[in-house]
Amino acid sequence: MASRARGLAALLALCALFLPPAARADEVRAYLFWHESCPFCERARDALGVMSATEPDLDLVEIEVGASETNDRVFALAVETLEIESPAVPMFIVGDTAVLGFANSANTAERYRSLIATCRERGCEDVLAHQTRSSDAVRTDRAEESALPETIGLPVFGQFNARDASLPVLTVVLAAIDGFNPCAMWVLAILIGFLLGVEDRRRMWTLGLVFLLTTAVMYLAIMAAWLNVVLWLGALAWLRLLVGGVAVAAGIHYLREYWTNPEGVCRVTPAEQRKTITARFRAIVDEPSLFLAALGIAALALAVNLIELVCSAGVPVVFTQMLAMRDLPAMAHYGYLLLYISVFLLDDTAIFVVAMVTMRSVASAGRYARLSHLIGGVVLICLGAILMLRPDLLA
Repeated sequence: MASRARGLAALLALCALFLPPAARADEVRAYLFWHESCPFCERARDALGVMSATEPDLDLVEIEVGASETNDRVFALAVETLEIESPAVPMFIVGDTAVLGFANSANTAERYRSLIATCRERGCEDVLAHQTRSSDAVRTDRAEESALPETIGLPVFGQFNARDASLPVLTVVLAAIDGFNPCAMWVLAILIGFLLGVEDRRRMWTLGLVFLLTTAVMYLAIMAAWLNVVLWLGALAWLRLLVGGVAVAAGIHYLREYWTNPEGVCRVTPAEQRKTITARFRAIVDEPSLFLAALGIAALALAVNLIELVCSAGVPVVFTQMLAMRDLPAMAHYGYLLLYISVFLLDDTAIFVVAMVTMRSVASAGRYARLSHLIGGVVLICLGAILMLRPDLLA
């Protein structure tokens, strides 16, 4: 304990060497800890830059985490002083109050202003005065050091520039990749096979549409829940790295499926479980009551799709992470989720409608699933690498 106390005292003494004269009585000193690879940090810096220009009494101290060991130690000291359990950048501090993340620009910027105004009117103790240096943090050009350039040359697909790729395009591409999921396709194929034997066409359409609608609602609920978790957690570096790792792992899995599973067959559900699901579908379709049959189809669709989500869990996780990194209002977030679900169900809906109209099962979509494995593998690996190395390209 004594050695730790001496070390802390020495570090504080070192920091004190860089301290300028104390701030004027009418000045408000605020601190922003940021990181070069954090897209939310750039938004926070831009917002605070505007405030600094319009509020001359604001003394803003910017400290880049990761630029030097001293900066990292100061960041650790600030976290310890304010007893922050889950530190993240950007971290904005006024007095003894810290604001983590910058997921919603309007709300977070307004909170910055409110804290600054409160500190100006009532006064606040600068608890970091003896632990941080007030000179601007050194900005290192990580773009040149990064192992991943902005433009990537991909075989067959040409040049891929993540910064220029619009969110709608990425939404459609990822949803289409996710849609050609063989684990969901075989379930739909079984249902269509039983429905084609039903004489009542109204019953056929009702049960099929209930299956598709249940799938859509379930997928939307899961993605919306994950999106809100990511937005609530904010710009945590470990979460972004985790999702990037999931994307790379999912991409490798997709490419492995492309090479080892040319028929595009689902290999998640065991044969015995498939027989059980098939028997339940048959019993539900034969149920005399249309209402009970629809409830049974909805329940089975929910259960089956939750199991089969293992096939493509990496795609919606990556998409929601990318969506959370964009500075969008809540309605826009849900609009993109609806676009994703619409494209995701487009192939299933087309197969169902064609089968119901022609009264014939549509040919297997195995080759399309295999192609989606190839495209999905390449795209997911690229997006995963970008999330881990250059997340600013997706902001």
